[in-house]
Amino acid sequence: MIYSRFSNIFTTFSILLLLSCCDNRDSSMSTKIDYIKTIGDTNAILALKMLDSLDTNIRKQSEDVIKKYDMARLRVQDKAYIAATSDIVAKQLVTYYENNGSNLEKQEAYFYAGSVYRDLQDTPRSLEFYFKASEVAENGNRFDSLMLKNTYSNLHYLFYNVQDYPKAYEYAMKEYSLSRKIGKTELTCLTHLGMSLMALDSIERAKDIFAFALDTISSNQRLKEDTEVLCSLLFNFSYLKDSAHAARCISFLEQLNIDEGNAAMNYAFGEYYRMIGKRDSAIIEFNRILQNKSDLLRMYDASKTLLQIYDDGGDLVEANKLAKLFVSLTDSIDLGKRQELAATVKNEFQYHRDQQHEQRLISEKQQFQSWLISAIIAIIIILFSAIAVVLYRRNIYLNKLLSISNELSKQTATKDQLQAKIYEKEKELSESKILLDKKENDLKSVRIQLSDLNEELKKYSEDLKKKERLLSERMAQNQTFINLLHQSELERKAEDVIYAIRQSSEGKKDMTSADWKQLYNAIDELYPTFKDLLLKELGTFTEQQMQVCYLMRIGLSKPQIQNMTNLSRVTIWRWVKKYDWIQKIDLPTGKSVSPK
Repeated sequence: MIYSRFSNIFTTFSILLLLSCCDNRDSSMSTKIDYIKTIGDTNAILALKMLDSLDTNIRKQSEDVIKKYDMARLRVQDKAYIAATSDIVAKQLVTYYENNGSNLEKQEAYFYAGSVYRDLQDTPRSLEFYFKASEVAENGNRFDSLMLKNTYSNLHYLFYNVQDYPKAYEYAMKEYSLSRKIGKTELTCLTHLGMSLMALDSIERAKDIFAFALDTISSNQRLKEDTEVLCSLLFNFSYLKDSAHAARCISFLEQLNIDEGNAAMNYAFGEYYRMIGKRDSAIIEFNRILQNKSDLLRMYDASKTLLQIYDDGGDLVEANKLAKLFVSLTDSIDLGKRQELAATVKNEFQYHRDQQHEQRLISEKQQFQSWLISAIIAIIIILFSAIAVVLYRRNIYLNKLLSISNELSKQTATKDQLQAKIYEKEKELSESKILLDKKENDLKSVRIQLSDLNEELKKYSEDLKKKERLLSERMAQNQTFINLLHQSELERKAEDVIYAIRQSSEGKKDMTSADWKQLYNAIDELYPTFKDLLLKELGTFTEQQMQVCYLMRIGLSKPQIQNMTNLSRVTIWRWVKKYDWIQKIDLPTGKSVSPK
């Protein structure tokens, strides 16, 4: 009781939570329905409750959303094994999606319409819609492969129930092949294939498939989910008198707590007891099916089997009762009529498909004829265009030939004139050659004279170089002499200054500002125009530049100037090079030399 209450609370909470998640993801009703459909694939009961919670507002939505809701309800009810009681909604969905739906929506509408008529025991119409669902999927670019597999499964089930075993085997094989392609080879595919082979008397192949299915169940160890398959395997192994595999099925089923009112289990256990000779136990199991009255087809099979048991045992009273019940059940399910209608539907559908195929061939033929006519017209147009192009190019070529012919005639007329001119030019050329020979002789004599002149120029050049060397040596001597003269004149006029300069140039004493002033005055007295020359050539200059210029004027060397000014060697070298015109003031020409 406590567990049941807790389960209800948990379910309600799950519904609210899932719906709130839907709201958070997308507020549209269509998105909610899609989400509920995904829930229905794993928990159909919860999905039904979620759909019920939307029922109050769904009729206010658009027609497309309403149809989507109705389709989701049919889908979830089918997954929850809730049998349909009316085909009204299924008809409406088929009509709507035939006119407005995509290929996937048409496939789904046909499939669940077939499921509705299957639940209503209307085999012909169920077959009709399953055929349409398979046709839409097989001919469409987009389809639900898992739904197509389930379509094949239902077609096998319907044909097997009306005892059309070749067709049942055909769709069982299609189901098995598609299952392997999509990676969902379920146990039901194997049992369908084995049952079809068994009905077609391919006993050994059927046994192998049933044994493989049982080994799969043993390795998976999901007995509760595989209960229905185990019951089917138990019946088939018992019917085939394979006691070893049947005993394995019994050992698995005994581990489960299965309701005694389960018709599939009762039928399987009854056949097992019949195989091992437990007649009374078998009768009890078959009678439970008749008493339960939940599965008309199982009741038909159970009454038929009990009739055989009582007839084999010589119990004519019970056999007569079962015979009457068997006849009554035969009339109820109207098996012969079902077989006839199923065959009719199959033939009609095949005729419909043949007509479609024929119409498609006619359409393809017409398309081919249209294409052929278009191709012929295109070829004719291309051919005439090519002829026109050839004629046009031919006319152009002829015009070119005519113009060339005219040009040749003109050239022929002027040929004689050209030959006469050529003769005159050849004569002029011969005369020019004679003159050229004379010019070449004159040129040779000129070349000889030129070579003699070159020899004389070489001699003069060598003499000039010698004189330049002598001149540079004398200029250096003059510069040295001038420096010595400057120093000697400065020594005569300012002995104190000279002493300070010598001490400072040797690094023994630093020049004071008074020393520098005495030096400037002494040089200005000796060379009155030097300061004016500096102002004219340099404009503005620093105290250090002035010191360097005055020291250069009296002929000190660069190391001596560096010792006296304490400037860097690079600066002294750069300034001495820049002001080298100072050292050339008293050249032998007697003129001052400026840096310009």
